[in-house]
Amino acid sequence: MLRLEGVSAGYGRAQVLREVSFEARSGEILCLVGRNGAGKTTTVKTIMGLLPLMTGAVRLGDVLLSDLAPHKVSQQGVGYVPQGRRLFGELTVGENLAVGRLTNGKDASVLEEVLQLFPRLKERYNQRANTLSGGEQQMLAMGRAMCLRPKVLLLDEPTEGLQPSMIDAIRDATEQMRDQGVAVVLVEQRMDAIVALADQVALLENGRIRGVLNRDEVAAEPKKLAHHLGV
Repeated sequence: MLRLEGVSAGYGRAQVLREVSFEARSGEILCLVGRNGAGKTTTVKTIMGLLPLMTGAVRLGDVLLSDLAPHKVSQQGVGYVPQGRRLFGELTVGENLAVGRLTNGKDASVLEEVLQLFPRLKERYNQRANTLSGGEQQMLAMGRAMCLRPKVLLLDEPTEGLQPSMIDAIRDATEQMRDQGVAVVLVEQRMDAIVALADQVALLENGRIRGVLNRDEVAAEPKKLAHHLGV
C-alpha cells in the first residue's frame, strides 16, 4: 500500500500541496482529480522524490519513500509515466524498454509481456522513439514503466490528446496492471474514464484533499465529481 501522510510540498518557497493524505491499495485504481493547478502533477512528482517534502511522509509498506532519492524510489517498485512521456527520443523502442529493465534486468519475461500487451511496440522495436506517433509514444512510456514490474504505477494524464483507439489500449493496460495486483494512481480529467476505472477517487482542490470517494459514491454523486473537474 502507498500512503501519503500529511504531505506538504511545492517549488522552492512556493507551497502547492498542503497536508495531503490518501492511500492507494494493491489491486486498485485511485484516480486523483482536480482542476488545472490543483496540484495533481505536483503530487505524483512528490511521490517520486522529484520534489522535496516540507512536511509529512510518503510510505510504500514499511519503506519511507520520502527519505529516498528518485532512482531509489523506482528501485522500490514505483513506476512513473509523466505527463509529456519523457522518452529518450534518439533511442529505439527496444533501447527505451531496456532502460526500463535496468532495475529489473534479471526478469527476461517482462519484455515479452509488454510487447504482447502493446503489439505496436513490437512492430516498431527498432524505430527511434521520436519518430513514433503520440499514441505509440504513450504506449512506450507505459511499457517502460511496466518493465520495472512495479508495485505502484503513477500515470499522469496518460490519454491526453490521444485518438480513441489509443485511449482504449492505454485503459486496457491500466486495468491489466490493477488486475495483477498493482496499486495504480491515475491523474485523469475524463469523466467517463474515472467512472469506468476508479476504485477510489481523491478530490484535490487548491493543494488539499477535499474527500475520497469509493466506486459506489462516484456513481451516486456525479455532480460532486464534475464540480472538482470543473465540468
